Amino acid sequence: MKLVIFTPAIKTSAIGRMTRLVVRALLAHQHQVVVIRTESPHLLAKETHDFGCTILPWTNEAEAAQEISSADCCIYQIGDNYEFHEGGVAWLARAPGIVCLHDFFLGHLFCGWAQQRRDEANDILTQWYGKKIAADYFSASNSATFIRETQDLAPLTEWISSLATGVITHSNWGCDRVLSACPGPLFVVPLAYDAPGAISIENESTPNSKLKVLTIGHINSNKRIESCIEAISNNSILRKNVSYRLVGAIIPSMERKLRELATVSGVELIISNEVDDATLSEAIRNADVISCLRWPSLEAASASAIEAMLYGKATIVTDVGFYKELPDQYVLKVSVDNEIEDLKKTLLSLQSNRSATTTIGKQAQAWASETFTAENYAVRLEQAIPVVLRANVIISAADHFATIIDKWSASPQLLRTPEILEPLSIFNTNTIA
Repeated sequence: MKLVIFTPAIKTSAIGRMTRLVVRALLAHQHQVVVIRTESPHLLAKETHDFGCTILPWTNEAEAAQEISSADCCIYQIGDNYEFHEGGVAWLARAPGIVCLHDFFLGHLFCGWAQQRRDEANDILTQWYGKKIAADYFSASNSATFIRETQDLAPLTEWISSLATGVITHSNWGCDRVLSACPGPLFVVPLAYDAPGAISIENESTPNSKLKVLTIGHINSNKRIESCIEAISNNSILRKNVSYRLVGAIIPSMERKLRELATVSGVELIISNEVDDATLSEAIRNADVISCLRWPSLEAASASAIEAMLYGKATIVTDVGFYKELPDQYVLKVSVDNEIEDLKKTLLSLQSNRSATTTIGKQAQAWASETFTAENYAVRLEQAIPVVLRANVIISAADHFATIIDKWSASPQLLRTPEILEPLSIFNTNTIA
């Protein structure tokens, strides 16, 4: 098959990283693949992942349209970052295809798109969530307030899902909204990811050294770093025996706040800021425990949690969303409602029994290495494409009948009657085998 895959290609994109793995697997299966990078124009000159195939910018409309016209299927990698996915949203409306949905909250993506399309954006908000939510949607004073006020009421999952011919996502927790909006089939497939710097876990943590806890990625409030500091500070054994490190981009005000909190709390905190891939890999290898706490949890999968398991590290997660679906024996789960106390107990247990960090890490590494593979993702994508293409025919037929019924001036109430709905159930694409 010829596949056109829309994705951020910039080196800093984790979605681009996973797409590179999948593209390489598809090429090994003898498919023809063209990558169209989707970043905003000011990012299109940045260094890309090595996909091993032709890469075009989404702004090159003539060449992109030519590749799309000869493709068997278009595939869109979509996440909640407008600067990384601007081109994907633009082309999805023009050349519908399968959406690989990486986040179940798309509010930031929508806000970026809506800046130059406010009237259209208000129509979409009204259609899915009603006039009141539409009227208040853009009024939040900051990002944290925006997420808190919209994550449940208006996550905009339906907006992107309604444009897709089918959706592949990476956990089950947000699928109800996808099913309510996408006319095509839905598939849940484990995210493909790798850990090129990982090694086999052979040696146990040194029992007399401090327990080294690490958080990686963009440092923000939803990673629960203040909670980690508080949990450590609440116990004298942890204050004496735990070293907490942050590796990832951090704004100066956040860095100052966390350093002051750690100093007052008597917690050893090391902030390394953003580092290169080799330094990050070394930091993960040197850690005993990776904290992947998230609240709110908005993603369909966590690349950092998967990477931590692939490195063979004991991984602490929040018991919600994607993380809740991870098997209990491979991660250490912390309740949202009892976060500090659960985290303190978990860290005390690991500090007092260092062999447990090695044991759970080995088990998680073996499971993750079999689960989150590019080969599996490529095979599942190959299986999904013909199902979606067949569904397209059925959707077109359903649209034809809907147009006829609309011309008859049928009311919405009439269309909900069993006499109409039951015969039309043959067009339910989510029942296709």
